[in-house]
Amino acid sequence: MRDISSKRSVILLSLIAGVLALIASGRAWINGTLNDGVLSTNAVDVTGNQAIPGYFGIALVACAGLLAAATAGRIARWPAGVISLLGSIAMVALTLRTLLDPASAVKSRMSSVTGHTGEAVARGEFTVWFWVAVFAALLALLSSVLGLLGLRRWHGLSSRYEAPVDGEAPTRSEESDWDLMSRGVDPTDRT
Repeated sequence: MRDISSKRSVILLSLIAGVLALIASGRAWINGTLNDGVLSTNAVDVTGNQAIPGYFGIALVACAGLLAAATAGRIARWPAGVISLLGSIAMVALTLRTLLDPASAVKSRMSSVTGHTGEAVARGEFTVWFWVAVFAALLALLSSVLGLLGLRRWHGLSSRYEAPVDGEAPTRSEESDWDLMSRGVDPTDRT
């Protein structure tokens, strides 16, 4: 359990989930038909962004929460991990809602295309991209749970990324060549 909840493993799982969510959100999730007395039978494809508006945004929140947890300090790590968990739970819940009622996504898409909101019989068949989106949501949930389990062992960024403490002047080796030239010192003269 220690290796799978390491910072590197969790971030990798989260990034894979985010990339899969990005790719799947723009693809057709449902191939649907709408049988209406006025419009007769029409075929429509419903993409992930149309079935669940904001799906990729929620996936981005889940990934960003784990990235923030990986780079934050000890106190900020926990809220970032919880935000990631909430985002991944939302991804799973929304994909399950679509799984249980694909006809409403087809009706909604058809009414936005035609403007007709009357009674109709809608049917939808899921494509492989919907299942990729479900897998991405479950992977995001897994990475969030593993992240919360491993947060106690994670450390923030190393001290080289921290700002210098007040009163400490940077040493000559820490100053950039540009700063040295600004002070009138030749940076190529190392004597």
